[in-house]
Amino acid sequence: MDTIKRGLAPVREATTLQVFLLALGYPLNPDGNFGQGTETALRQFQQDHGLIVDGVAGEKTWTTLFALKPELLSQISARWLSQQDIEAFAVKFSLSVPLVRTVYSVESGGMGFVGVKPKILFEGHVFWAELEKAGIDPRQHVVGNEDILFPNWNPKSYVGGLAEHARLDRAKKIAEGPALSAASWGLFQILGLHARPLKYASVQDFVEQMEEKEANHLDAFGRFISVNKFKGTPLVDLLRAQNWAAFARAYNGPAYEKNAYDKKLADAFAKHSAATLGV
Repeated sequence: MDTIKRGLAPVREATTLQVFLLALGYPLNPDGNFGQGTETALRQFQQDHGLIVDGVAGEKTWTTLFALKPELLSQISARWLSQQDIEAFAVKFSLSVPLVRTVYSVESGGMGFVGVKPKILFEGHVFWAELEKAGIDPRQHVVGNEDILFPNWNPKSYVGGLAEHARLDRAKKIAEGPALSAASWGLFQILGLHARPLKYASVQDFVEQMEEKEANHLDAFGRFISVNKFKGTPLVDLLRAQNWAAFARAYNGPAYEKNAYDKKLADAFAKHSAATLGV
């Protein structure tokens, strides 16, 4: 792990630090943001374990964290996607490795798990619609659940990190199936409501697969881009053709331009292509 500190911490490294601190009893929401709360917890950890108290996670801090929780380190790494997984997927779908790595890196920053739990984002407006589809009136459950149940998209409802699982758990108490369907899962942030169209036995089956390993996230992505089309063209063909705008519109919705999703894809592809060529 690289040396990181407040304001200078990639999401993956910051999340890993937060996950280990939380596992060791320091209250945090692992969300990949190395802010004041993370620095305070890190300084306390350093104080508690006889390290230099500087709020910087360097070699000695990482070594101490991993030594204290070796089982957690092995559980996390066992879930990671491998280069072999990416190469096999590329062959299966007639895509170049840089194309696969492009979506992998842009969609979730290359992180499918937060510790040992799959990365999710709970969508309260989707939960509303899924409850209605299940014959449940969402209006009867709004009071006290305003942050997880609402009719229109509200980005202010997101809390990120493992705290998204707390939101999901509350929704499951209202109705499990609709709740699982309303969360986007893993490396490629695929909504649970796509489980049936993607040929999973149920949304519960889909979630079990997402909870196991990142290779299953990649498999779900393959199913998604094969089944879904944009103006009659399968998404896999749009990706293969490097039609970033059409792929972004189909995959991320009409707000893709506001988020510059197509530009992010194009830039990432250039980066991964150059790395493959050794440029």
